[in-house]
Amino acid sequence: MSWPARSPGSTSWRRLAWLGTLQACVLGACVLLGSCATTPLPGTPPAAPGAASAASAASAASSPAPAASSPASAPPAQGASAAATSLPMRATSFAQLPGWSADDFQGLWRAWRRDCGARVALLARACAASASIGDADVAAQRAFFEQWFQPWQLLTPAGGDDGLVTGYYEPVFAGSTTRGWPYVVPLWGLPDDLVDLPASAGGEVRRGRTVDTGDGHVRVEPFWSRAQIETDARARQQLARNVVAWLSSPVDALFLQVQGSGLLRLPDGSMLRLSYAGDNGWPYKSVGRWLLDQGDLRGTVTMQTIRAWAQLHPERVQQMLDANPRVVFFRAAPLQQPERGPLGALGVPLTALRSVAVDKKLLALGMPLWLSTRVAGRPLQRLVFAQDVGGAIRGPLRADLFFGTGEAAGDAAGRMQSPGRMWILLPRAQPDAGGATP
Repeated sequence: MSWPARSPGSTSWRRLAWLGTLQACVLGACVLLGSCATTPLPGTPPAAPGAASAASAASAASSPAPAASSPASAPPAQGASAAATSLPMRATSFAQLPGWSADDFQGLWRAWRRDCGARVALLARACAASASIGDADVAAQRAFFEQWFQPWQLLTPAGGDDGLVTGYYEPVFAGSTTRGWPYVVPLWGLPDDLVDLPASAGGEVRRGRTVDTGDGHVRVEPFWSRAQIETDARARQQLARNVVAWLSSPVDALFLQVQGSGLLRLPDGSMLRLSYAGDNGWPYKSVGRWLLDQGDLRGTVTMQTIRAWAQLHPERVQQMLDANPRVVFFRAAPLQQPERGPLGALGVPLTALRSVAVDKKLLALGMPLWLSTRVAGRPLQRLVFAQDVGGAIRGPLRADLFFGTGEAAGDAAGRMQSPGRMWILLPRAQPDAGGATP
């Protein structure tokens, strides 16, 4: 992108630079610290009539809040990324956010502080402005968001506003750092020979392994899938060099890989935190979807129903596991701060019911979102933060809500599969003069 030929100290230069960064990054494929990329959405239809594109939202973000009933109609800003220009949104107001005034903000300021700790470039001004607000001053916190952010309702490319909200959690399993009955199911660390495959390689596998040809040359082959590892003794032997822990159940190991992190209770009572270190580059495939396609289950599939099916059909468990070719590798460390959640993709600890995983190709990590959905049949309307990603989280109206750590959180997360609506809170170039001063 190119900046105007003005002094870096000029107010106009700073304003234009902020708008350029916002339009290209806030709803495009941004890396964690705000560096921009342009990833177009294949086959995306035009935005729905009456909805703003992400780029026009960026242009309007620094303007006064629109009338509550007026959709934004600003033209797309010049230089917006292909991803940004194809994601429709509708301008709204805090008064129109369902349940905005009823959110108790419990745990919210902790999650916001963690967001600021990630040093997301687009949030730098807002983070600085919030530094003096107390952790318990809910009125000032609410006024701060109203002053520094503008809400926009996220829409599907076809103009719909209903999406899907699921849940995830940090499981706690019994295990060991040494192999011995009943702990005989390995959790692998990052392989020494794992490499990224070039984009030009094509195919669905994105990571490979280096192979010594024996004539002084090294070639790169696609990494093994889960099924290939199960049937190839050489693959298991190579992965065995980097085992970080052992579990007693292959289904537990699968759930741990799907969640991406977890706690391990060792025989001596101490705890390990297992964190995502990488994966084999194969696409994630839902074992729940496989069970439905096989005709083994009907209706909504949860972790509980998958576990029950596995107990009834032990002879087919490996076949179910192999339906998901993706393998996750872990790093392990002693648990030193039990009150802190696992690290998400943003690099900050997750906060229960305040952190969500999103599609980072469409939503920049760190952004605040208003979420309206139902949990166990009851409305859940609250401010959350895009602090994580997931292999199955794809699309503009797709979120995975983090429920916390342990069995109760896992029970709630495993049953969570509800329609939901989402609004993104875009930072203003300048605070709204009509808002309360924090």
